[in-house]
Amino acid sequence: MEVNIKKELETLDRNDFTQVYGLVDKIIEDVCSISKFENHPQWQEELRVAIMKDYMIDLINPDLLDFDKWSD
Repeated sequence: MEVNIKKELETLDRNDFTQVYGLVDKIIEDVCSISKFENHPQWQEELRVAIMKDYMIDLINPDLLDFDKWSD
């Protein structure tokens, strides 16, 4: 389950703890479920960190993840 940050933030009430907590749970669930595909413990941890970084960048400035935009 990949979480679409832009879509989630459109309807998220940032002052509603339950909604914010729910989004955080979705992100954590996604990170954990994807990292389980890797069997090697070190690579599994590296994958978890990389996914978390992608989510944080997506929260701060999603345009930075648009690699087509930067390749020109």
